[in-house]
Amino acid sequence: MADARAGEVTDPRQPRTPTYLIVGLALALALMVVGGVAFVVPQKGAGDRDSGQYSDPDQYSRIVARVTEFATQYNVYDAADPADYQERLSGLLTEEYEADRAERIPVVFDVLEPKKQTSSDPKVKSVAIQSADETSAKVLVAVDATVSNTDYDEPVLYPMRWIVSMQVEDGQWRVDAFEPVDAAAATPQDSTGGDR
Repeated sequence: MADARAGEVTDPRQPRTPTYLIVGLALALALMVVGGVAFVVPQKGAGDRDSGQYSDPDQYSRIVARVTEFATQYNVYDAADPADYQERLSGLLTEEYEADRAERIPVVFDVLEPKKQTSSDPKVKSVAIQSADETSAKVLVAVDATVSNTDYDEPVLYPMRWIVSMQVEDGQWRVDAFEPVDAAAATPQDSTGGDR
């Protein structure tokens, strides 16, 4: 039987594929290809150094260095010596946050000290600036540390992921707060080497 539209001979027993189905499939395939390219091609975002967000070219480096120093110092402690810990954090925190920590650290260490808890060997895996201006920043930090206490026969590696809020105070970047984030959701891209 001849098909008047296509000028072809077709078998009437064979079902024809509706045109709208072919067009729909082609459109879906095209959208998947475009979506796949958009997903694979890196996009410039708030944390990209060259996105124009940082008015001072050295600001990015200062923020990363300061949050790296904080993550390292925060994860080295012996619960038997809270004074040493507070002294090492001093100057890395805003005055208000340091006063808050001065009240909380002894309470936390009183709980950890009977277990002889220590934390050591911190490794900052990655730092990504979520947002920043001249006086404040939000930074995602991935850090691992080794924790030992009487609950475990061997030291345990703890992977931690935080969002750190930073403020410029007395001309220095200082931590104003931080909170943990789900490690699965934490995907920093600018590699460098909490609670309130």
